[in-house]
Amino acid sequence: MIAQRDLRISDILAATGQAGMQEAAGDKFWTWRRKTLAIGYGLVFIDGLWILLAADPNGLILMAAALTGLLFLHRTWVGLVVWAYVAASGLVAIISADDLGLYGLAAGFGFGLLALPWRRREPVPARAPVFWTQQMQPAPIRTQTNGGPSPHRLLPTEVQRQIEAHTVEQSQPVIDQSPPAAPTMPATSSNGDTHAESQKVFPGALDMSAIGQISLTLPWKDLTPDLMRRPVIGFLWLYLYARDMRKAGDRLTRSSLIDEVAHGVADPRGRLRGYLRDLSHLPAPLGAMIKVEDELIGFDLLGQETDLDELRHSVEHMKQSGSPDPDFEILHAQELLRDLGDGVFLPGFEDMEKRVTKGRGIAGQIVAEVRAQVLTLRADLAVATANALLDRGRPADAAALLDPLVAGSEDRDDVVRTLITALRESGDHKRAGEIRRQYTVGQEN
Repeated sequence: MIAQRDLRISDILAATGQAGMQEAAGDKFWTWRRKTLAIGYGLVFIDGLWILLAADPNGLILMAAALTGLLFLHRTWVGLVVWAYVAASGLVAIISADDLGLYGLAAGFGFGLLALPWRRREPVPARAPVFWTQQMQPAPIRTQTNGGPSPHRLLPTEVQRQIEAHTVEQSQPVIDQSPPAAPTMPATSSNGDTHAESQKVFPGALDMSAIGQISLTLPWKDLTPDLMRRPVIGFLWLYLYARDMRKAGDRLTRSSLIDEVAHGVADPRGRLRGYLRDLSHLPAPLGAMIKVEDELIGFDLLGQETDLDELRHSVEHMKQSGSPDPDFEILHAQELLRDLGDGVFLPGFEDMEKRVTKGRGIAGQIVAEVRAQVLTLRADLAVATANALLDRGRPADAAALLDPLVAGSEDRDDVVRTLITALRESGDHKRAGEIRRQYTVGQEN
C-alpha cells in the first residue's frame, strides 16, 4: 500500500539548489599543506634575493629553486628536491661559520617533511553480520539461518547481508549448522555491463513512488538522496524511468540522449559515457536499471513495482467481473485514490529540466504524457469503484470518491454522470443540480 504523501514537498527542488553542490575538500587544489609550502617558497625567494643583493650568486640559485617549487607545487618530488637543496645550503653555511645557516637547515628539514605525501587513514566501516553467502554468484537459499523468509535467488551477496541483518534485529536467530546448498544457477558472463548482475535485487524489495512525491526506498535504506544528490544524474535516471512508464521497453539512441544533456560540449559522446558510468555506480538496484546496448539506452524495472503500476493493476481488477474478493478490491481502490490525492507524476521535474537542459529537449513532454495517463487512470479507477459502491447501496461513499475529481475531469462524461447519480441517490439534490448546471454550461462553451 502506498504511504500518505505530503504534496507540499518536492524531492527534486532540494536537488536543484546549492546544497550538496560544493566541491569536496579532498578535491580542492589549495589545501592547507600546499598553502604552507607556498609561504615557505616565498620566504626562500626573499632570502635568495637578500643573498643576491649581498653580491653572492648563490642567492640566484635559491630564487630559481623557490620559483620552481611554487610552479610545480602539485609535484611531490620537485618539492622534496627544492627543500633538500635548502637544507644542504644551510648545512654548508653552518660549516662556513654562518649562524644563519641553522635557519636554512631547519626550514629545509621541516618543509621537506611537510612536502611528503601524507595521507589520512580512512576508518574501516562496521560490517553487518555475515552469513553463508556465495560471492558474486546467485545463492538459491531456501531458508535463512535466522528462520526468516528466503531471499530471492538472484539476490547479491551484499544485499543478502543487509536483509539478514535487518531481519535479525526483529527476531532471534535459529542456529543451523548445515552449510547452504551449492548454487544451481551458474554465474552469467558479462556483456560489458558489469554492474547489472551485481546490483540485482529480488522483486518487490524497492518501494518506488513517483506520484505526488519521489521516493525510492529499500527496507533498510532510503535511496532517494543518493539519486538526487547530482542533478544531471538524477535527471537522466528519472527521464529514462518516465519513458519506460509511458511505454514499457522504450529505448532511445545515444544521439537523442546527447541532445538532452550534452548538447554543444566539446566531446558530447565522452560526456555521455561519463554520465552513464556515474549512473551505473548508483546504489543497487538503481544503477542496474539503466540498460545500455551499443547505441540504444533504456530502462528496466528489474521486477520492482511502482505506484503507477499499482494504479494500473487496480483499474484492471475493478473493471474485471468475477473478482475473488471484490470487497477487498474496492477497499484497496478507495485507499489508493485517497493516498494518491491530486498528486502529479514526478513533481518538480520542470525545475530540474530547466537547470540541466535549459528547457531544451523533449523530456518535459514525455513526463507530461505520463501525467496525462495518471489523470486518466485515476478517473477510470474512481468511476469503476463508484459504480461498485452504488451497486452495494453506498451512494455517499461513491460521491465522496468522485467529487474531488470532477473539477479536473469535466471532459469525462462518465465521471460527471456517475457523480450526479451518486449525489441523487444519497439525497444531495442541491449538489447534483450544481454539478449538472456546471457540466451543461461547460459543454455549451
